[in-house]
Amino acid sequence: MASFASFKKTDAALRRLSFIGLSGALAALALTGCSAVPYESGTAVRVDAAQADGTQKKKEEPKPIPITMPSEYALRGDGIYYFNDNAVSNFRITDAIAENGLYSVEEYFRFGTPHGFTWGAGAASILRNGRQLDAEKIIGVSVEKDHHLVLHYKGETAQRPMRLNVEIEAFDMSGLPIGPYLKTRMNRSTPSGFLIGGKYAFPEGSIGYRARMWVDEDVVIVPTKTAFTGSGTIEDFSKRFSKEIPYCLRFVPAKDAKPMGVLFEKPIEKKYEKVKGKRVEKGQSGEAQLMRVKTGTIFCAKDETAEKGEALGKLDWTLRYVNGSRVLEFSFPENLKSDNFGVLKSHRDALRVAFAEERSKNRTKLLPARIWLKNKPILDFQWRFNKRAADAIQDAIHETADLRREWDAKHGTATRVKAPEKAVKVAPAKSAKSTRSSAKRAQK
Repeated sequence: MASFASFKKTDAALRRLSFIGLSGALAALALTGCSAVPYESGTAVRVDAAQADGTQKKKEEPKPIPITMPSEYALRGDGIYYFNDNAVSNFRITDAIAENGLYSVEEYFRFGTPHGFTWGAGAASILRNGRQLDAEKIIGVSVEKDHHLVLHYKGETAQRPMRLNVEIEAFDMSGLPIGPYLKTRMNRSTPSGFLIGGKYAFPEGSIGYRARMWVDEDVVIVPTKTAFTGSGTIEDFSKRFSKEIPYCLRFVPAKDAKPMGVLFEKPIEKKYEKVKGKRVEKGQSGEAQLMRVKTGTIFCAKDETAEKGEALGKLDWTLRYVNGSRVLEFSFPENLKSDNFGVLKSHRDALRVAFAEERSKNRTKLLPARIWLKNKPILDFQWRFNKRAADAIQDAIHETADLRREWDAKHGTATRVKAPEKAVKVAPAKSAKSTRSSAKRAQK
């Protein structure tokens, strides 16, 4: 039996009510680092060794076959399954009828691991009014007239939730190799995907899902919890990197990666103007120099060995407010490869590199960020699956466990003992009377 955490919605927060204990079988699974989501073993189709090694002549690589299906159907019944390497999570709608326009949802996932749907190409938090909000604290799901989904997340107030539009595309995966479809959100193979490769295939009845997502307003995304700039404000940041030392931008790792740095021509200074008799901050724009930088160094430094004829040019910057957060937004020359400043080519029109000021505990700090532009769709490269396909994936992970142990030993990535899996059930806000009744039933 999976462990279960029941949450109820209050005006202030989602409050934990109770936990149901683990059974011995589940505890054993949790201690070995395996998935605690039950699955049917023996479902992965073993592929002939010669065929998996590619020694036989291959025909044209088969591809997933599109299936016409309303997005909400994917979340009904067993729901959809998502794999963060070898850790599985499950997301589903639990109610047949929406309450106040929202369907209740339930998620099974390991605390501290990515799950469900993501913002942009991945988000640790969303910044509103200079404050970080949980990018995974979902309230419920609504279905629009055109059948696309809207995922509602807890915002600053109950009246202003965060909304993520999602359109789910379904594909028949029957007979396809499992490994190539275990990808990260940045379209890179996971260790599990690499080790499974073409050794196992999806059985009949397997369905894979791709999520196409967009937002109704510009959104400030904080990609990771650990990223920092060492500066408190945009002005401090521009002053610190306007002399000799550039700021190194994040980049997508690749053999041909050419990371770059930014150097401001002069520090940015805050400016004001009067609007309807009130003194308000004035928006600004300008340019900054781009240059090649060294890799493998502790501190950012210019790459003096770069070809002198290789001109990177300048980027345009804009200082503005997005959802109450003060941000510095970058726009790069079209001739530059977007992977070299941390944005996938397919996401270039939707995501902007930015830096945003967070206000926390009476102090301000500047965070690396992304701005997701409104009505600019992003295709999530991480596949999701129905139960039939997910069973086969978990079976293949189990069958390649010895290979995984060798991999972990070689790369120093031995899996630590993970916390037991939890099920988080979230229901839309109800009246005070019905909420108390739900709490009482949960405690029983």
